[in-house]
Amino acid sequence: MTYYIGIDVAKFVHVACVVDARGTTVIKPFSFNNSKEGFELLLSTIQTIGKHDMIFGFESTAHYHENLMYFIQSNGFDFKLINPILTKRFRGLNIRDVKNDKVDSHTIALYLAFNHSSEVSTHSLYLDNLYQLSVERDDLKDKRTREYIRLTAYLDRTFPELKPFLGTSIKTKGVMQLLKTYSTAEEIRLVRVDRIQNLLNTFRSCTSRERALEIKTLASNSIGFHTQALSLCIKSTILQIELISQLLDSIEEEIMTIMKELNSPVLQIPGMGYIQAATIVSVIGDINRFEKPEQLVAYAGLDPKVRQSGSFVASSTRMSKRGNKLLRYSVIWSAYNATRHSNTMRAYYDKKRAENKSHYNALGHCGKKLLHYIFFVLKNPEILFILE
Repeated sequence: MTYYIGIDVAKFVHVACVVDARGTTVIKPFSFNNSKEGFELLLSTIQTIGKHDMIFGFESTAHYHENLMYFIQSNGFDFKLINPILTKRFRGLNIRDVKNDKVDSHTIALYLAFNHSSEVSTHSLYLDNLYQLSVERDDLKDKRTREYIRLTAYLDRTFPELKPFLGTSIKTKGVMQLLKTYSTAEEIRLVRVDRIQNLLNTFRSCTSRERALEIKTLASNSIGFHTQALSLCIKSTILQIELISQLLDSIEEEIMTIMKELNSPVLQIPGMGYIQAATIVSVIGDINRFEKPEQLVAYAGLDPKVRQSGSFVASSTRMSKRGNKLLRYSVIWSAYNATRHSNTMRAYYDKKRAENKSHYNALGHCGKKLLHYIFFVLKNPEILFILE
């Protein structure tokens, strides 16, 4: 027989209740602390009913469920992470309007018993880890962008001619090494040309002596001013950029490792890289949460806005952008890659452009089409997906 353990999760104290497959209460609601001793009390209490199949379930409540989730998984038990909206609706079937920790744990247990075969999504530790890494990666990329903006603001004062001269090359490791050593036009002006060239070539670049001489000449004629404070700020900013870049490399390496183990069917889609696929599958989570691909499109915020008043219905609207921002960005980027690796996606993009859609508008349409493909491969992982 299978027993279902519903747990109402809180920050300090959890409440658990055990029911059988018929919904009969086997162990009445009991409390246990959010600690190692409390977790061991949970296991010792449920083991009093003997060795049976047991499925734990709890609502997704910020991050408070995660310690308990990993403890349960490490002890070899299956568990389900439940959308709180579903348990709220299930509790609403009760005639009595009662809500407390004991009632909630009993409600979760009953929901598991009556819905375990279909509506409750199985939480994957792989997807959980990928989600944490994807969110951290996105946050670090934003931080690095802000640091680059700060660096530009400093250089506008100390060496304003440098960034227009180098363009995007200012982000290369060689230029960062130069500015980390000599941060202002005044400092660079006093350095020999071969020293500038050697610093620019620290990371196997191929900067010529003539290029280094041009930078020294710019520095000699710069309108920028030198202060020790700004020089230190530039060095500090570059060190932070380098640290963030190292962290990003480590995170992306771990994402690649997990994705290779997961072997997600999403990787079958042309142009789909490991990093973007990791973000997409981790944000989506359990695909069974979505009954139709249109729901997935809405979740990403790629569905059109609805503008209606009386008999008026707008024939053309922008995308809603009300869904998950991280998913939407990853899908749009992946759609762009797909147009470069798939004739089907490229033809669809060209069709939208021929309809006078802008580049990004056409990519939005490609993103919606891509989500339909993603929905199919996740729903049917056993089918080989071929997109020419």
